[in-house]
Amino acid sequence: MSTPDRRPVRSPRDELVDQTPVGGIYLRRLVRAQLTLSLVSLVAFGGLLGALPIALYVVPSLSSAAVLGVPWAIVLLGPPVFLVLLGVGWLYARRADALDEAFRDLVHDDRP
Repeated sequence: MSTPDRRPVRSPRDELVDQTPVGGIYLRRLVRAQLTLSLVSLVAFGGLLGALPIALYVVPSLSSAAVLGVPWAIVLLGPPVFLVLLGVGWLYARRADALDEAFRDLVHDDRP
């Protein structure tokens, strides 16, 4: 009867500190998640911002319309763009913090 291998269980923190291949996988997954979040945020903001000139081109009556003497195009490209930028930034910051917190929880060492 053979005895089972009794290697100590390594925590994710040990893998990162010792720079093992498994630790590299943890870091690559974190970086990939951060990059994905950045690209999604960029596409969301760019898509919304890029849709405004396309809408003005496709619907020419928007270019000539005015709201309180201000051209509709200026109204669309003014405050709404900044509100969208703030919203995307706020969501990005929340999600980035959640990713970092999840990674910290993963590598947190509970040993005394």
